[in-house]
This record gives sequence, C-alpha cells and structure tokens, in this order.
Amino acid sequence: MSLKMRILALIGLFLLLMTVAGGAVMVANARDAVRAEMASALELGRALGLAVTERGTLAGGPGMLNGLGLRHLRFVEGDDAAGPETESGRAPDWFTALIAVEPQELRLTGTLRVVAEPGDEIAEVWEDMSDLAAAVLAVGVLLLAAAFLAVGRALAPLSRLEAGVKRLREGDYRFAFDSGGVPELRRLGTGIAALADGLAAAEQENRRVGQRIVAAQDSERREIARDIHDELGAALFAIKVDAGRLLRLAEGRADGEEAAERARKILDTAAEVHQLSRRILVRLRPALLDQLPLSEALTELVGDWMRRKPDVAWTLSFEPPGAAADLDGCEEVLRLTLYRLVQESLVNALRHAVPSAVAVSLRIDADRVEVAVTDDGPGLAPGLPVGDDPHRAGFGISGMTERVQALGGCLSIGPAEGGGTRVSARLPRPAHNSATDRLERMA
Repeated sequence: MSLKMRILALIGLFLLLMTVAGGAVMVANARDAVRAEMASALELGRALGLAVTERGTLAGGPGMLNGLGLRHLRFVEGDDAAGPETESGRAPDWFTALIAVEPQELRLTGTLRVVAEPGDEIAEVWEDMSDLAAAVLAVGVLLLAAAFLAVGRALAPLSRLEAGVKRLREGDYRFAFDSGGVPELRRLGTGIAALADGLAAAEQENRRVGQRIVAAQDSERREIARDIHDELGAALFAIKVDAGRLLRLAEGRADGEEAAERARKILDTAAEVHQLSRRILVRLRPALLDQLPLSEALTELVGDWMRRKPDVAWTLSFEPPGAAADLDGCEEVLRLTLYRLVQESLVNALRHAVPSAVAVSLRIDADRVEVAVTDDGPGLAPGLPVGDDPHRAGFGISGMTERVQALGGCLSIGPAEGGGTRVSARLPRPAHNSATDRLERMA
C-alpha cells in the first residue's frame, strides 16, 4: 500500500473511531434522557389520574384520559394489558434494544393504572441520531476528499524525488528538486543534490583516469610494436639473408646437402616468426589506424572479412549522414576503442556462430557514439563463456568491457531481434581535447 493510501486509511480509521465513540456517548446520554422523560411523564400521569379520580367516577373510563393526547402516557383500567405501542415513527428494534428502556407502570387508586411508554422518545432520539449520522458521514467524506487532495499535493515532491533518483541510477547527475515548501524534503533534496554533484565529479575523475590509463596502454603498445618492428623485424630479415646465402653456397657443393637442409629450416622458422610478429603487431596496434581514418579503416576491416567469407552478407553503416567525418575527428583513444570493439565482435561472431549475415552500425551524436555488431547466428548457447581469458593476448569480451568502462561507457551483449546475437556499446564523446593531448600537456 502506498504512503498516500496509508495516510488516508489512518485518517479514515480516526474518523471511524471518533464516530463510534461519539455514538456510544450519545446512546448513553439518550438512555438517561429517555429514563428521565419516562419518570417525568409517569409523575405527570399520576398527578392527572389522581386529580381526576378524586372527583368521583371517571366518565368514559381510561379512554377519556387517553384522549387528552399526553405523550408517552397510556391509562389502563383494571388488569387489562397495556397494548402495543403505535407503529408510526417507531425506531428499529435493534436501536430500541440498544437504548434498553422498558415501559414504566404506576397503579393509581382503584384499578386505574398509568403506563409511561418510551417508544415515542426513542423514535425522536433515533431521528436525531440518523440526521447527525448523515451529517457526520457527509463531513467525513468531504474530509477524506480534502485529505486526499492535501496528502497528494504534500507527497507530490516524493514522485519528483523518485524520478531524480532514477536518473541518478541511469547516470544523469543533473539533479534538480522542488520540495514544494516542505522543509524535511528540502533538506533531503539538498543532501541528494550534493551527493549527485559528488558522484558526477567522481565519474569525471574516473573517466579522466580511465582515459589516461587507456592512453598509457596504447602508448606502451605503440612502443612495443615499434620495437618488434624495428628490432625483431630487422633480426629476422638478417636471419633470412644469411640463411639464403648459406643455401646458395651449399647448393654449389656436392657435400652441401645437409647445409642446404638446415638453411631451408632456418628460412621456414624465420618465416613463421615473421608471420607471428605480424599477428602480434596487428593485435598490439592496428596499422590501418595509422594509415587511414577510422571510417576507412572499418571499411577495410569489413572488406577483408568479406573477402575471407564471401558466403556471409556483410553490412557497414554510419548514421546520421556525415557521421563518417565526425568519427574520423574523434580523439585517438575513442577511435582505437571503436575499432577494437568492431574487430573483436566480428571475430566472436564467426568463431561462436555460423551466421549468414553480419551488420555493423555506428551512430554518432553530439555527446556520445554508439556501435553495434549484429549477426543472425544461433545466439548465445547455454554454457558458453561470456568472455575470453583476459590474460591472453588480444581484446576479448572482458577486455572490451574493461576498456569501455574505463572511457565511461557501457557494453551489452544479448539476443538480437529476430534471432542471433547483438553486441552494442555506448561511449561518451568528449567535447574537449583528447586524453593523449592532456597527457602530453601534463608531461
């Protein structure tokens, strides 16, 4: 039950208790009043009966006295029963029983008796209490209606407070609250607003730290890739040159068969290490991003998979029109993250599913970038690990999640509409200089 209904139920309970208590007091007072009225009427009947009988024989009998129209009184001759009360204006039996006042009787001189009957008095009490109950009911209904409006207006700021807290949970820290003039709610709103400011500052700081970490990682990877290319590549090339020279020398001699065989093995090993170094270089630092804008690098990435898997329908789209140029102008950390997301999502789509169609879409707005990779494969199978080993070389799902969170974004993996799997990420788009530029200025 809502707080509003609880307050109204409490008010209704108080009104009910007050009505019951007031009714009990009125019934007790009515009982005493009816008894006093009966005693007074009986005394009046006694005096009237004695005054009449003192003059002699009562002409017309008790009927003459009853014809006087005295309320509550009835005169009876001899041992005749008093007879029932008139039915007109009688109160309900349960109310008569609640008043619990029985008829009172007094014997006069001779065989004349006077009976005081409470029926008329109880009927009057019932009529008064009925009118009062109707008035109380009307007032109670009006009071509840007024309380409904007043409580609703007083609790209206709580709905706005709830909406503000919901926005805080969704990451919107712009907290504005109108307390409606309630001091307690104003203090609560002020505290939550201060908390929202603290959360916003903490998130900005975490985002800055995350960007600096990602930028540092990318810089380190760039250095490692350069070292591998310059040092390891040169060493492998020297091995290939020496092994080729050795092979040519061995081929010119009759006893050079073993030397030629060893030279061939050296060449094969050098070729394998060269291929390995190229794969490591691609994983550490995609060369396409150093040579092409992001939109063209993604087009080349999808085109490479299109050539490898011609039986799959590949789609790459940028929204809105002109988004490709905006993507190319994003900071380096964001561009690299977007490229890695698409790269790893395509690998996972082909590794864990047999899709017939794969769609890549990117949307850029003023303050955020959204990327989604959708396939029409069988979807996520039960028991399939939700991510690769974070310690292995590469950029698995866990690595994607960490990198996206470090930039202040969110990553979701789930079923796609119509079947298959959808990997989507939403990343904030900084409005100022890149994290790399900030690092350079700090240095």
